[in-house]
This record gives sequence, structure tokens and C-alpha cells, in this order.
Amino acid sequence: MAKKAEKKIENHERAPIIVVMGHIDHGKTTLLDFIRKAKVAEKETGGITQHIGAYEAEHKGKKITFLDTPGHAAFGKMRSRGAKVADIAILVVSAEEVIKQQAKEAISIIKEAGIPYVVAINKMDRPNADPNRTKKGLAENEVLIEEYGGKVPAVEISAKTGKNVDTLLDTLLVVAELEELKWDPSRPASGVVIEAHVEPRRGKAATLLIRDGILKKGEFLVIQGAVTPIRVLGNFRDEPIDEARAAMPVVVYNLSEIAPLGAEFRVFEEKSAAEDFASQTKAKAAARTGPLAGAGRPTLNIVLKTDVLGSREAIEQLFEKLQFEKVGTRILKSETGDINESDVKLAAGGKNIIIVGFRVKIPAVFQELAAVHNVPVIIREIIYELEDEIKKELIKLVPTEIKRVDTGRAKILALFKKDKGKQIVGGKVTEGVAKRGAKFEIERNKIKIGDGRIHGLQQQKKDTDEVKEGLEFGVLAEATVEIAEGDILRIFEEEEALPSLS
Repeated sequence: MAKKAEKKIENHERAPIIVVMGHIDHGKTTLLDFIRKAKVAEKETGGITQHIGAYEAEHKGKKITFLDTPGHAAFGKMRSRGAKVADIAILVVSAEEVIKQQAKEAISIIKEAGIPYVVAINKMDRPNADPNRTKKGLAENEVLIEEYGGKVPAVEISAKTGKNVDTLLDTLLVVAELEELKWDPSRPASGVVIEAHVEPRRGKAATLLIRDGILKKGEFLVIQGAVTPIRVLGNFRDEPIDEARAAMPVVVYNLSEIAPLGAEFRVFEEKSAAEDFASQTKAKAAARTGPLAGAGRPTLNIVLKTDVLGSREAIEQLFEKLQFEKVGTRILKSETGDINESDVKLAAGGKNIIIVGFRVKIPAVFQELAAVHNVPVIIREIIYELEDEIKKELIKLVPTEIKRVDTGRAKILALFKKDKGKQIVGGKVTEGVAKRGAKFEIERNKIKIGDGRIHGLQQQKKDTDEVKEGLEFGVLAEATVEIAEGDILRIFEEEEALPSLS
């Protein structure tokens, strides 16, 4: 029997996938806005990117796919994932500042991913721009640009005015050409999940980045053992499309299950083939349980709801770090989507439970239900504001600490009488001050023998609230042992220390 002819691989030039990385507020999204001629940065809450975004652009007749990653520290996993699926990276650094922490992290991620990169020295339109300082900072962090004898291209730009952005794009296309990026249109699509969320009308959705092949409506999508018939597709503008090819970001709706971030996907023409592949690769995901607070520590229990899976991942990671010696956090439930009745009922059924929402809503009826059950609901749209709010809630759970403040020292000179378990004695303040209501330790022969409290205080036979150093006094004291002449009273007060997480 003749062998079946193997399917010919058709290698075609593929658009480069470029991840944009850098410190928060150094202009990553503004750069993409200029390239795409879209004002996405203005739509971002607080002016910072908190989602990974995938966009297409065109330069000199060639398409480029960009991945915009958040610069905030909490989104480290998201940045790493972006670098792993990209072909090339842009490291955006500000000409106004030194190399900041998230920029250093981005450098490490890029090098770990092993992809080529181009440095964009941004904000050259600013009066305080100093590109030479930035270049020296890059060198100190082992990034040797071509000007300094290295191999990393660097372009001085202004994302705001567009200065040298075309030069940056030209440089990226040169790097892409050297990489010889190819794809085969005869193959079914494969790639990775870069974002996921739930929509009220279109159900579970995922943003896919296609690495090879073509994805079409009517095919069957497999993500970690879950099979979904592809009925609705959208491009990065959420416009309906019938197919998507390599290097394109595409949104698939009505998934059978929420797609794990970073998961690889495959597409099949036949349902049976998709189900066979799913059965071979399916594995139960590990249970998503938040970190447990240590034994004996008060625990802030959290019902977490976020807009997309990427946000959920970042915030879960943030809560993992909010573990302290005195108090900790635990995630009871973590989902995407708006806050609902089951969330409120779960929070109402336990102790120290709050509902935390990130870029989601809570219908008025469930807000009222939460108020009836005294369930705190915290909803924020900026991650560092959310972090601040959670820290405030944690401080509320910190046990009250009593701080001792030594105020004085006195020597007992005379004994007068006992009155219903209390003693009346006379003495002299040798250090500091003696105050009505203060506590004291009784010291005899330099050994502590008991404790007591000052109930009444006189100076020159007149009631007073305090007696200063060098003056004699009479005191009505309650003590655990009988006070004797020559005893030393070490006087102190107790104050409640301000609670803190440190």
C-alpha cells in the first residue's frame, strides 16, 4: 500500500509579535496610542495599564502585533507571560529618570525569555530629559546599547509628539527580518491564551494569540481539555470576523470553561478529533485556594471578584504577599464577573469576611443585602488603591498591644495604715513623676517582689494628680504584697500602641 503523502508545509513570512515593557508611567501605552492612532491611554483608569492588551498596527505595508503589559509591580506574572509569547521586546525607559525597579525586572524577564529587544528612550520632549544618564543607567544594568559598543539598538523618542517613532518601527522591522519569522497557512491554528474574562451576554471569553495556522468559525477549540465550538470571533477592536491568522490577537466567546492564562490551545476541524485530543491532554486544575494565615493569627477572609482573569491572577499574587506576623489574608472565593447574591451570602456566613471587587460592579439589591448583613464591600479600579484598602482592613484585625511607659521612681519613707486591702504610705519621688492612676513595681533589695497601683495621691496633705521629682508625697496604694519602708516603687503607665502591620 502506498504511503499517504505528507502535508506540505508552506512557510510564509509572519508578522512579528512585540511585547512592550517598562516601568509604570514611562509611556508604554502612550507609545502604542501614537502607533495605533487610538487613545487607549486616556481610557485606562488612573492613567496606568492594568491588563495585558494585544493590538495590531501597520508600518510601511507590514503588520505588527503589539502586546502592552502593565508596569505596576503586582503584574509580574503578566509581564513574564507576555515575554514568553513574543518574538521581540521594546524596553521603554524614561529619559527623565534613572532605571527604575520594574524596568530592571523587565530586563531580567526579556533576558530570561531569550528574545531580542530594542530600547526606546522616551519623553525626549521633556525639559528634564537626559538620555545620556539613561544610557549609563542601562549599562549599569548590563544593557549595552549599540552606541556603547553593545548589540542592543536604542532609539530616542517622544511617544507624545511622535518624534522618532517611525525610526523605532523601522528598527523593529529590521530585527524581525533577522529573526526570519514564518508561519504555515495550511495548518490549523495554535497559540496561547493571553487574557480571559466573563461577559454577561456572551459568556466566557478569551483573548488568544495565534502563533501558527488559521483559526476559523465552525472549528473546534481545545484549551486544557475543554472543547468549544467556535461560533463567534472578534478582532482586537471587538469587530466580528470569520477567521484569524498567525500573529493575530483574536477573541473567542461562549467558551465551555474559563480559559487559564498562558495555556496553549489547538484547533480542529472535526469535533471527534478535538475530543480525542482533549481526552489525552486533560488534567484537573489545582484547586485555587488562597494562602492560609498562620496558626493563631487573625485572618482577613476575602471573596474576590475581578473583571478579567489577568487581574485576578495579579491580585491573588498581591494577597499572597500581604501576610504579616500579626495578621494574614485568605481567599475564600476567587472569580471573574460582577458581585452577585452568592458572594454576599458567602461573606455573611462567616467571621472577618469582606468582598473585594476589582473593576467590577455590584447591583444595588446586593449592595443593600451586604449592608443588612454588615458585610464590607470594597471596589476599586486601581490596584495600588486596592492594596491600601486591604492594608487598612488588616490593621483593624491587629490585636491591641499595650506599651509600657516608665514615668518615675520613688522611695518609701514611712508607713501609715492599711485600709480595706489598701495601704497609705509616704515617700519621695527620686526620678521623674508619680501620677494618680499609674501602676508600679515594688523593688526590695534590688529584686522585684510585687505590683501595685496608685489610687490616691497627696502632696503637702492636699490631693493632687501628680508629684514631681524631689518632692515628698502620700499615696493610697493597692498592691499584691505589703509595702515596707525602704522599698522602691518603679512607676509606669500603660498605653495602647497604634496598630501596625510591621
